[in-house]
Amino acid sequence: MSEVLRAAEAALVMDDRIQAASRAAEPAFDPDATIVHASVGGSRSASRRPVAAIGRPTSDDAPDELVGRSLGQYRIDEHLGTGSMARVYKAWHLGLERASALKIIDPRLVARTPRARDQFWAEARAAAKLVHPHVVTIHNVGSDDGYDFIEMEYVPGSVSLRESFIKEGPFEPVRSARLIRQVLQALEAAHKAGMVHRDVKPANVMLTSEGNAKLVDFGLVQSRATVSRSGQTLAGTPTFMAPELFSGTSASPQSDIYAVGVMFYYLLTGRLPFSSDRISKLIRLHQNEPVPDVREVAPGTHALLAEILHRCLAKSPANRYASANELGEQLQLVIHHLRDTESLVRQSVEGLDCFVQGGRDTFRIMLPQPDDRMQEVMVEVNEGEPGSNDRFLSVFSVCGPADPAYFSYALALNSRLTYGSLSIRYVLGAPMFVMSRTFLRDRVRPQDLRDAVLEIGHRSDRIDMQMTRLDLY
Repeated sequence: MSEVLRAAEAALVMDDRIQAASRAAEPAFDPDATIVHASVGGSRSASRRPVAAIGRPTSDDAPDELVGRSLGQYRIDEHLGTGSMARVYKAWHLGLERASALKIIDPRLVARTPRARDQFWAEARAAAKLVHPHVVTIHNVGSDDGYDFIEMEYVPGSVSLRESFIKEGPFEPVRSARLIRQVLQALEAAHKAGMVHRDVKPANVMLTSEGNAKLVDFGLVQSRATVSRSGQTLAGTPTFMAPELFSGTSASPQSDIYAVGVMFYYLLTGRLPFSSDRISKLIRLHQNEPVPDVREVAPGTHALLAEILHRCLAKSPANRYASANELGEQLQLVIHHLRDTESLVRQSVEGLDCFVQGGRDTFRIMLPQPDDRMQEVMVEVNEGEPGSNDRFLSVFSVCGPADPAYFSYALALNSRLTYGSLSIRYVLGAPMFVMSRTFLRDRVRPQDLRDAVLEIGHRSDRIDMQMTRLDLY
């Protein structure tokens, strides 16, 4: 066992004894506990477990003493939650007249461990470098009346992914994949900025009222250069930590990707891929136990998702995805594959003046045209060649009967078309000229489909009018 591993276990065992003394009913190991900088020789800067309430009496029913007070430019209006080292409040910026989230570190923790303030400021500096829609923005830092705080973006109606999961249970695969992809977009921005998060887990992902993910808690973030130079530090939440970290290997984008894989597995199944109430056993599982097949726990899980999880949770960093962006692109393909055709069609025409009929993989869209004309546009999904996983989505509209008298006109028109093509297709047993465009079903975006429906409908109506002078199709 390496010196780093001994130090990690020693730090957690000591925390276990403290926890057991105060709350004997709790398990020996808290799976949500975050260890910080357990280093060679057994010294450590901190172990981040929930701290006592800031300025709060011992009774949970008593009012929070900070609510209603002012700190610097902020009026504290409401307690939002307790984190590892701090509490978060909804506050009002008196100068800018806007709502803020104020994260206030426990002054008793700072008094006991002065380095905790340095870590707190490091979080603010690291996160302030990232301006991204899926990262909670840092606006300011400050101190007043013995309190140190970080002003963050206030996200109305937000809850943590962990809280949402506890209330709802396992997430539907498309929703899980979409949220994980948003977290990956935030991580890609951090990695490109030269940072590794080191504590990716559901408790550190906030869900907005619209259901989008925002990555928070950059308290363990370090630059990749700093992590590489130190090399012998251990930080993170053990249930989400990559196996190489327990052997003293530096944190990397691939260790963040491993944590994402654990979180994804958890969202899909309601279970962790590796779990134990003893830290030493948990470490052995991460390092030696084969990656569990998610389909054994959730039999309906698609094979593509199982493959992604298996690669995310590979024991060797070299066998994981090369970047958060690469993994995000794979997830986007899975999202498209799992998304049913009806939701795709209805999302693509949202807000349009049209009428939609159909189900499964065939839909009829009636689009109004100028001069009170109407045009019917069909959307169909067809399987590719036998043995191929490809599916094709075809958007087409009938322009008129495939009368030989119109062949010259059709050929001349086809040579001038820059969007779609004019071809002959049998419709209800009769040969017809159709304007069409085809996409790979699992790669088409709603906006692409929307553009195709509008363009095909408009062009087909014009051709129909020129060929037949009627509004038949």
